[in-house]
Parts: sequence; C-alpha cells; structure tokens
Amino acid sequence: MRLRASGLITLVLVLSALAASSASAAPAPPDDWHGSKTVMPSAYAWLNDYTPEVDYDLLVIRGLTAGQVRHRLGTVKRRLTDLTPSEAESWVDDHTDDRFYTAPAVAQVARRGPAVIVYVPYWGQSDKTIKKLSRGGLAVHFTTTVELDTYLTVARRGTIVRWFDAGFRPPRNGALPEEEGLDWGARHQNIWATAWAFMERVSRIHISEEWFDLDHPTYVFRGTGP
Repeated sequence: MRLRASGLITLVLVLSALAASSASAAPAPPDDWHGSKTVMPSAYAWLNDYTPEVDYDLLVIRGLTAGQVRHRLGTVKRRLTDLTPSEAESWVDDHTDDRFYTAPAVAQVARRGPAVIVYVPYWGQSDKTIKKLSRGGLAVHFTTTVELDTYLTVARRGTIVRWFDAGFRPPRNGALPEEEGLDWGARHQNIWATAWAFMERVSRIHISEEWFDLDHPTYVFRGTGP
C-alpha cells in the first residue's frame, strides 16, 4: 500500500512539474502570415519614421527559397546568431567604420509562410538585385532613408512593373489595382504604414509586429553598406 501511495505521489509531482514547465514556456507566435488584398494602413499603425529604423530596406519575395534569396543578395561572409531587427541594427552600428562612413552589409532573411522576408538596415538594394529576387515570381521592395525618402518597387519575373514615391499620390499611368483606396499623399498619412499595407496587398503576406520583432537569421555579406 505504501509503495502504491509513493508511486501516486511521484506521478503527481511529475505531472505538476510538466504543467509548470509548459506554463512557463513562451507561446509560439501565431500563424498569422495570411495577408489581405484590402488591408488598410491601420494594420501597420505601429510603424513610423523611426520604427523599426530610420534607414532600411524591406523586401517580400515569393517563388524563392531562403537560400536562393541569400545567393541573389550576394556572397555570405558570415552568419551571425539569430537577432531581432533592433539587435541587427545595433550590430551594424557597432561595426561601422566612422572614418570612411562604411558599414558592413547585413541582412536578415527569414521564411514567412510561402514567402521570404528580407530586412536590411542601412544597406540599400539596387534595381538589379530586386529584379534577380523577383525571377521566381514576385518581389516587393520598400526603402526609407534618414532624409525621409520612401520608395516602393514591384518586380515580377525579373522585370520591374511599378515604382513610385510612397509619400505622394502615385502616377496613374501603370497603376496597380492594389494601390486603390490607400491614403497616398494625404496630409496626415503614415507613409510607412501605407507602404507596408501596399506590400501586403501585392504579396498577400502579412507582417505582424509580433513576428517582425522575433529573432531572425542574420547574415553579413561581402562588401559594405553606404
């Protein structure tokens, strides 16, 4: 009887430990990548001219693997530990040569549903690179700088099909249906929220603040940023 009671006590203790461990574990991020063709800037109200950063590029790519994206970005010199976007920015700041105003070329490349998201602090991406990244299907690119230059580019199958300044009403010639209904050029427009909403409409990939702030694979590429 004592052995049976002892066994029951042990079982209760083990189950209690497992329950405590499960409760303390961080919950998995929600599978919320599904985007909408009618999403509005309010879905990205957490963005502004200094969040996530004052000078960055963001790309949403469909049709390529993460490895293929890295290859098209350049030659990987080093893989860092997984970092948050803020930590990646700080790493670049800490390794910038202020004498020559050169910074290491760093990019975060992360899978998001059927797409690959690339976040690049300080290192602007050329039209040539955007075209290469679109050869698998689609690449949507947003760039913003400390001077508040904000531009959007859409490329499909190796060809740029749309480019415009996100802070103004886009030209009507060549307009994409996903541009309709967004507050381009409005007096109180949140340019960054509008731009990311447009990217979601085109790519059908939602980038939540919760997911964006997670640790992501971070790489140093050969060459330098600005």
